[in-house]
Amino acid sequence: MAEIYRCAVGPQLYRIFTKNSRQSRPYEGNTLEQCGSGVLRALSLAWSVCYSTSLLTAPAIGFYLVRKGLLSHAGLVSLSRFIGTGLIVVFGALCIRGYGRFKNQDYRVFLALLEETRMNNNEENKERLGLYDFSFEAWPVDYKWNESKADQDVHRVAKNATSQSRSSGFLSFLGSWPCDFLRYFVAHSIGRPLIYPGSTGLLQSGYAEPLMTGRQFLIERSGKRAKLKAADGNEIDTMFMDKRSSGEHGVHGDTLVITCEGNAGFYEVGLMMTPYKAGYSVLGWNHPGFSGSSGVPGPESERNAIDVVIQYAVEVLGFSVSNIVIYAWSIGGYPAVWAGRTHPKIGALVLDATFDDIVPLAQCKMPESISGFTTRVVKEYFHLDIARMLYSYPGPVLFIRRMRDEIITTEEGDISSNRGNDLLVKFLKFRYPKLVDDSGEDALYEYLAAPDQATKKAIWNSLSVDTNLCESMYKNYVKENGKEFPMMIGQDLSVEQRIHLLMFLVLQYLMDFDATHCMNLPASEFRQPWNE
Repeated sequence: MAEIYRCAVGPQLYRIFTKNSRQSRPYEGNTLEQCGSGVLRALSLAWSVCYSTSLLTAPAIGFYLVRKGLLSHAGLVSLSRFIGTGLIVVFGALCIRGYGRFKNQDYRVFLALLEETRMNNNEENKERLGLYDFSFEAWPVDYKWNESKADQDVHRVAKNATSQSRSSGFLSFLGSWPCDFLRYFVAHSIGRPLIYPGSTGLLQSGYAEPLMTGRQFLIERSGKRAKLKAADGNEIDTMFMDKRSSGEHGVHGDTLVITCEGNAGFYEVGLMMTPYKAGYSVLGWNHPGFSGSSGVPGPESERNAIDVVIQYAVEVLGFSVSNIVIYAWSIGGYPAVWAGRTHPKIGALVLDATFDDIVPLAQCKMPESISGFTTRVVKEYFHLDIARMLYSYPGPVLFIRRMRDEIITTEEGDISSNRGNDLLVKFLKFRYPKLVDDSGEDALYEYLAAPDQATKKAIWNSLSVDTNLCESMYKNYVKENGKEFPMMIGQDLSVEQRIHLLMFLVLQYLMDFDATHCMNLPASEFRQPWNE
């Protein structure tokens, strides 16, 4: 009976790989297991729907229960019987699934290996367990955040980022708690699912098959899956593709690209294949609450996640910080720039379809009449001020702008409203304040507002920029004054020379890609930033 119980509550097994991971076969449960699992899966989906909508529908449900008399003694008795019936169904489904798995040799071998690995998590057992794809919540932790190995600057920046001013006094609390509760309610019932839709159970249920297929593809190409435990206790699902010994196909293999997905992206079907096909070693991870990662997404959990991912890359995978490139897409730009802020020696940042600040994007999606309330909620719970945080990173940066981006524009079809423009302008204004004056800013915005390549080319030609001369001016300045930011280059130049030098820098930092927001970047287009 004990064995049947362990089988009943054991993790779902999806796929079994061969010893070299090059081939695999789906795990096939017998009829009993399929029947029991099907009932439990249906109940889980129903619960996910109820939970996702509970905060919005709770008042209506409560009113309905009162109107129908279901909160009376007789109604509560009927409700308790209904709940009891449900528990009986769950218990029966578990028994059927447990007995079905008990009769399946593949599952019993897997379960024995899992229990052995939990007791003795050595490399041999982990390697054998890696040949199974199963519910990741049951996967043993491979690496835990080590506070003693974190740079002291990381501690100081993290402490400043999480500190918030609190109102003091009982009267202040009485006056503010209704509004505080309303903002909390809106942030968790509406805000988080809109900002991070990939964390919702419904979307993940719909993506279940593509995610399993994506993992299969990566593991069959020698992908190494690992679970990392962050400082806040969240468990982060990662996948590592090593190209350090891949010969001509891994010409950039000594460089590790860490990918940061968008708000509905997963490493299984996301960015990883772009740098991998370009010859780089790649480490992908899922946001907290996405796929195999636990917790819920938000600024603090995102920061903790990328911190442990980088520590794992250095301490376990053996890459130096200077050989790490962060490749981020959309909202993934937030953990990317946090990594640049806390690890200024990181090799480079590649920010693809990334915005400057989430507040303007939230405001344009919500009614104008509640603009102030929207701003307060976003700043209090989801303040992703990417541009401000990027100022702290002194290394190479590449901005990839989607010419037909429909997600991070505040006006549909208008490239001048792309918040990636604002991110680039703020970045250049910080690094080169003498170049981005009123004249330079006007020329820059005119160039960024060009709707197509032909218009861009016409504007560029009208400026008559001598790129060779600009490059020589820049290098001479760096040679004489060093490369510290903000850089005062341009203070002794004419207006025309400043504009020319600014446009030369735009050419180095900005890469336009003629695509919509969600189209994957081809491997042929992936490149590292300009190394100033």
